[in-house]
Amino acid sequence: MTLKKSTDRLLYLIGMAVTFLGLLIPYAREEDVMLNIFSGASYYNQPGIAYISTFIVIVWLAALVGVILYFVGNFVVVDFIVWLIGAAFGIAHTVAMAMYCYDNDYALFGWIFIGSCLAFVGMTVALVGLILSIKNIQHPLAEKAA
Repeated sequence: MTLKKSTDRLLYLIGMAVTFLGLLIPYAREEDVMLNIFSGASYYNQPGIAYISTFIVIVWLAALVGVILYFVGNFVVVDFIVWLIGAAFGIAHTVAMAMYCYDNDYALFGWIFIGSCLAFVGMTVALVGLILSIKNIQHPLAEKAA
């Protein structure tokens, strides 16, 4: 089953690109320090909390792979798997950060900054693009609609 590159699939590209760029700008704040993907990965890379940086780096890499696969691939299943990996690790990162904030007596979601919101919006737009692009799936042996 192949997928035409339609405007619906373009939503997937836009969503993954917004997620990728959202993590490049500050996505979290920690003690008056704004953290993007690079500074956040090094800040949380400490014994006992290194999984926090691993989770967010995997989300960023999944968004990058999603953008690349738009140009080189043409299968909705692969796009969905990449989106699913990014979303799962995004949820894991949010839960881990909430636990970290709770343990350190910070505001529960006080770490969220504009990049996190953009990443959430991007993943949501990518999911909408995936769902809408399903209607363009054609079986290779099926007759083409006129």
